[in-house]
Amino acid sequence: MVATATMLVAAVGTGQMAAAGPSYGATAAAKPTKLVLTVARGETTTPVQRRASLTCRPAGGSHKQARDACSALAKVGGNFTRLQVTGGACTMQYDPVTVTAVGRWKGKRVDYRKTYGNACALSTTTGPVFSL
Repeated sequence: MVATATMLVAAVGTGQMAAAGPSYGATAAAKPTKLVLTVARGETTTPVQRRASLTCRPAGGSHKQARDACSALAKVGGNFTRLQVTGGACTMQYDPVTVTAVGRWKGKRVDYRKTYGNACALSTTTGPVFSL
């Protein structure tokens, strides 16, 4: 019994026990990113013109530019309100588009909805994220 306790203390002291259970880093990395993104013409969310799923780490889903979209979202910590990808100039023509993002970003619940003045404003703000 003493020998077993001594070996346990020695293993803990050398850090060998860490391999026996999941580390905090492994748990944090396992938090899923699974989103459903939509784009609709007008000031409402229906009818949906385009819809795509997006997963990150690894990038995938039905999103055409999944890797770029995941990268853009990673730069803002998954906070859609902080997206400001290119900041290019757009005309003032009002032809609204409404986007939604529902799901999880690294385990955190996402329920985002925003209407942009036109497709150009959407593109210059969100870049590849809503390029479905």
